[in-house]
Amino acid sequence: MSQNETTFVDEENFKSLVCRRLVECGWMDEVTMLCKEKLKNRLSKGQAVKSITEEDLFNDVAPDARRMLPDTIKRELKVKVQNKLLQTAGYFDETDSES
Repeated sequence: MSQNETTFVDEENFKSLVCRRLVECGWMDEVTMLCKEKLKNRLSKGQAVKSITEEDLFNDVAPDARRMLPDTIKRELKVKVQNKLLQTAGYFDETDSES
């Protein structure tokens, strides 16, 4: 397997882990409810549905969604990234970092 293939596999595994953790802790459901709430607010203020862009919704939701992210998940992902970087740099192999 080439370096690019290995990076892609690791990236896909990491993305999968992030998604799993966000679903498991209920964050995805909370953000979905937050999106619905923000849309209702915009509609109640008279804004037409067609005029609300994804960027508008993202800008409304992102700050709250970031604050709602559990610290335990942030720490877990940080450790995984640090270990991968150290492994890639040759400081230790996978058998040394079972985190």
